[in-house]
Amino acid sequence: MIAEQKTYSRLRALPLAGVACLALCGCASSKKNPQPWTPDPQVSWLHVSTKQSPVAENGYTLIAKENTVGLFPANLGVTRVAIEMDDEGLPVPHLKADPRNEFLRWNYTFDDLMAISDVFPVSQRDLGGGEATPEQILAAFHALDAKLALIYAVNQISETESEMFGTLYNARTNQPLASLQAHAVSIKLPEDTKDKDDPYLMWSTDSRAIVRDRFAQALHGCMRELILRDEPPILEDKSGWTPAVPMRPPEWPPRTYRHRRGR
Repeated sequence: MIAEQKTYSRLRALPLAGVACLALCGCASSKKNPQPWTPDPQVSWLHVSTKQSPVAENGYTLIAKENTVGLFPANLGVTRVAIEMDDEGLPVPHLKADPRNEFLRWNYTFDDLMAISDVFPVSQRDLGGGEATPEQILAAFHALDAKLALIYAVNQISETESEMFGTLYNARTNQPLASLQAHAVSIKLPEDTKDKDDPYLMWSTDSRAIVRDRFAQALHGCMRELILRDEPPILEDKSGWTPAVPMRPPEWPPRTYRHRRGR
């Protein structure tokens, strides 16, 4: 009886040992063969610009050389263009951004510029079923009564390198005002650094976070220069209401007024 119990316990232990062995082997194989990094489809300047504009190098370049008149104060519409592959494997531009994050990020960027009244994002559904081309995006901005419009994109060149670029438009005339670009490389941490996956640490070392801060700084500087170059509009004095017949000086008391004295 005792021998039968020992044999039974050994048989029960075999599957458990096999499962443990498979788990260990699986973990070891996953560590030895990590998934290779594959970049997302790259976005080009043609997806954010209606015409070939000067490409800024880690900063901004003003396209409009003349001073604007009455452009500010103004609201700003923003949107991000990304590339998605369709069923046939062809690249298709698509507006990819969380409107809530876009609203908070860009309004915070211009918090100290009173000439920017507000910033609002435009998503794919705002295109009314049209394609995410620069012309269609600007039409959506115009329909939403935007005065300025920013179309931008983000490319992750490698695991440690990112770029961000875009074009700022006058949404009323569809004319480009400035071209912006930022580039960043991840900061390598020392080997003895603890908690390398800490989100707060990644925001200050990852290229995807650094490039967003640099692009926001370039856009802030660009907007500030445009505000300083903007001239107030010339207001014409209105003559007001012109009577159709000659006016006489007022009479007091009026002729229709009946004086009652002694009462």
